[in-house]
Amino acid sequence: MSTSDSRYVLTLRKWLKDEDVHDLVQESIELISATQNQIDLPISPHIKDTSMRLRNGNFKAGNINARKSRTYAMEFGSFNPPATIILDKKLPLIDRPLNLPDFAQTMTMYSAVHEVIHADDHTGGDELLIATQLHILKQHRDKLEKGMEIIVEEGGCVSIQDFKDLAGLWAVQYVDMVTHYRAYVVLRQNKYPKLEEVWSRLNTEYFPPNLLTCIELEKGTEYVFNLFTDYIGEYCLIEALDEFQKIKEKNVCSYTV
Repeated sequence: MSTSDSRYVLTLRKWLKDEDVHDLVQESIELISATQNQIDLPISPHIKDTSMRLRNGNFKAGNINARKSRTYAMEFGSFNPPATIILDKKLPLIDRPLNLPDFAQTMTMYSAVHEVIHADDHTGGDELLIATQLHILKQHRDKLEKGMEIIVEEGGCVSIQDFKDLAGLWAVQYVDMVTHYRAYVVLRQNKYPKLEEVWSRLNTEYFPPNLLTCIELEKGTEYVFNLFTDYIGEYCLIEALDEFQKIKEKNVCSYTV
């Protein structure tokens, strides 16, 4: 018996196949739809059209190096427009060397839901991404200037040549943070086990999605969702960080007093 065969016998789990990814995507669509109806908040407002688009999509299980190729270390999936979703084939064994099957199950579904939400944003014309980039260009030129100075000092970056490129990168990071939060809300509503362990591991990032749950704790879930709808084009990573810092300072003062 090979090492991989032995591992399968011990864990009763195996690498994902393309057909598994297809099933996970379909399950994610149903989960998002049901959750959206339950809490009456726009997790994926175009989910019906997205479902139609993904019926004829491409679903693949492959190797994804999360640390090198993605914004967040805990991302194990990819959405490629118009209708391709890839998940890391090793997701069912992601808890190795520990034996935490509940964590692996939740991480697998979290990854699938995350990519379906990205697909839904694309169905809607990537409105949040475009509006956020324009907001950064108009309202945060000083931050862009400082950012470009740092990039030049560090030797430059082929993919970032001007303010528009840098604003686009920051907008992508914001949208990804928002997508993480929405995926978290879906799984939280459905009481997936070990979800807080998944969420806490994202806290090591420079722009952790946990910023949004901290704001949510202070101002409520509806307020956070309004940031993606009512305040679209008025809010980005910079405002999120500022708001988070104010909440921290307020809580520290309250605790001190």
